[in-house]
Amino acid sequence: MTKTSKLIVVIGSVYLIGLMVASLGFSHFIEPELGKPEKLLIADDGSLIAMAPFPPSITYPLGSDIDGNSYLTKIIEGAKYTIGLSVIIAFGRILLSLVGGYLLSLLPVSVKSMFKGLADALHYAPITVFTYILITPVILTFSWSYGTPTKIIYPCLVLIAVSVPVLSLYVQEEIDLASDNEFIDSARTMGAGRSHIFKKHIVPFLTPKMVVTFVQQIGQTLIVFAHLGLLNIFIGGSETRAMDINIKTGEEITRTFSMSNEWAGMISENFQYIRSFPWMVLAPVTAFALTILAINFIVYGLEAKRRPKFAKVPKKSQEPAVVTLDKEKFRMVK
Repeated sequence: MTKTSKLIVVIGSVYLIGLMVASLGFSHFIEPELGKPEKLLIADDGSLIAMAPFPPSITYPLGSDIDGNSYLTKIIEGAKYTIGLSVIIAFGRILLSLVGGYLLSLLPVSVKSMFKGLADALHYAPITVFTYILITPVILTFSWSYGTPTKIIYPCLVLIAVSVPVLSLYVQEEIDLASDNEFIDSARTMGAGRSHIFKKHIVPFLTPKMVVTFVQQIGQTLIVFAHLGLLNIFIGGSETRAMDINIKTGEEITRTFSMSNEWAGMISENFQYIRSFPWMVLAPVTAFALTILAINFIVYGLEAKRRPKFAKVPKKSQEPAVVTLDKEKFRMVK
């Protein structure tokens, strides 16, 4: 790993760790001390200056929501849920894929080909669409019949399940690739069993690749979160509030809010304000973009570590050729 790739990994890691520490510290130490947010800004003479949502300013660096809550604090508070859920989902994908890939490696070649065709079809299918179709009954259609834990756990399980087939096939191909090495044949010749070979030889071969894949899955999960936010899906739980009453019908006008300030939920609940108050959507979108960029930094650095290094061959200095002319080789032309 070069100094540049190390620096890139450090930058990405410091950003993610710092954001998680800030989020946890804010929830435990700062948030309990905060007072009720102000919906109105009133001057000393009693005149009204502005009312929530407030645009970005020194007091509100990223603006505020309709209740007067600073978006900077909401982004920091929601980081632990957004990044934390992404890490849990990515870990679940890798764990199940290792099991699935190992089981696939034990099957005959004909069966592997069948599973490969299925996995290839899923590989090119839009994962966000599949996830939305499977999550909608619990989150939107019949949300009144499910509790908050179900609304959080079920989407996570769906996000894990939709990626396991493709990842399992990837793990199976890596296991088959490792099994073709000569040291595996030597271990079999010496009487090593299948489980011993997998633990002692194949797992060390897979570990660096699985670490990179794990980090990549975190980034992919964040991208799916952002897409689901645009489709009005709240991953971290939601609550419904009565905002107004319809004068003609007398029915309550309700709105759904994110319970955890998870970034996808913040996009979903405020997407209707993208024209009038664009910072209410741009703030969580920017948080997603910076976090995914940090993850890509880490992936780039880890992949640079795995790339083979080629020694530079010094160029040989060539002296200019000396050309001698012999007058006997020339003849006069009339």
